[in-house]
Amino acid sequence: MTLAELMEEIGNIVVDSSLEPFYKRWINEAVLEIAADFALPALRLIEPATLAVTTATWIYNVPGTFHKQVFRAADSAFNPIHILPDLDSLDERDLDHDETGDHVTNLAVRDQKIGIYPKATESIKLWFYELPVPLNAPDSVPTCIPTAYHSRVIIPKVVVKNFRVLQDMVIDAPHQSIMFWQKEYLKGLYGEPYGDIGMVNFLARAKPPRRHGGRDPLP
Repeated sequence: MTLAELMEEIGNIVVDSSLEPFYKRWINEAVLEIAADFALPALRLIEPATLAVTTATWIYNVPGTFHKQVFRAADSAFNPIHILPDLDSLDERDLDHDETGDHVTNLAVRDQKIGIYPKATESIKLWFYELPVPLNAPDSVPTCIPTAYHSRVIIPKVVVKNFRVLQDMVIDAPHQSIMFWQKEYLKGLYGEPYGDIGMVNFLARAKPPRRHGGRDPLP
């Protein structure tokens, strides 16, 4: 669904044209929150982002496209960098953060900051989940969420997230209760018995199987 189609569907639920200027922001916020709650494969970097580091400091802002979870990192020679659970783990290795080296060997992430050990001058490579592309034009499509789940997941998420506002501001609030919309959102995410599968299961089934050694399969 395009942004225009999503806005039209919300308009059919809200039935109050005075709130239409809010729809785009509500949709983008809903998509961002869904992306924060679930590991959406479309947002998982294939090619790494680079971060230039120097011996001048050990702490850096994350790249502008960063959303969450650095799941792989490498130094400028493509040697793996060990990802630690928190910045305190870096303190345990170098409390005053004055050690330097040829390459970064460890890093940790907290909020919008990346810490490194040891300090080095190079461009390190980071793989993470990036921010969803904002939906601005009417024909923009939320490509990070499978098309089949645009209406089933995004729309109820928008209603649940803004239900109190809708109750307070519109003349004729959404006819169904918040419990109804919460259940609709959960059905979109997880499906229902003997019905369509939900987005979470759909994405899980789409993952290629992991190999654990052994011979290559026959062609």
